[in-house]
Amino acid sequence: MSDDGEEVARRALAIAGELARVDPGERAAARRMGPEGAALFWRLSARHGIARHEEEKWRRITKFLALLTPANATDSVHQSRRDFGAVLADGGDEWARLDKPALSEQRLARLLAARGQSRLDALERAVRALARNRPKVDAPSLAWAVLNDDTRAIARAYYARFDRSADLNEKEKTDA
Repeated sequence: MSDDGEEVARRALAIAGELARVDPGERAAARRMGPEGAALFWRLSARHGIARHEEEKWRRITKFLALLTPANATDSVHQSRRDFGAVLADGGDEWARLDKPALSEQRLARLLAARGQSRLDALERAVRALARNRPKVDAPSLAWAVLNDDTRAIARAYYARFDRSADLNEKEKTDA
């Protein structure tokens, strides 16, 4: 992993961990925060040296992780190897057999095609839809989904998860 990759992972994991430790009021403020940020975000920004030009995307990452962290959480929402794209496919149930993905292919296509502010808004809608299921997610993969305009990693993980489920369903049919 490159130095940038390590820094992104370190920040994302720290933010996810901090969200599990703060009081529910601070977590709620992080969920509601707009462009002005929230006290928790500014503390994390100072602690992790987030540059001014990075603030908007890291504010969004913090908000997304806060949305995924339940109000009564005591543990981080981070789970290694639960790529954001895979969670979009299975809604947070890594063992589910998928008849259809949690996020439809049409919504995924719109998310992948969106650019700039529209892309960040589409990501937020997807995260809000996932939050109802209280999924665990690989925090660095979620951060990269926000930071990286190249959406191939999201699509690759989504379809790999969806195809894995199709393979399991087919295997069960042939074993029966």
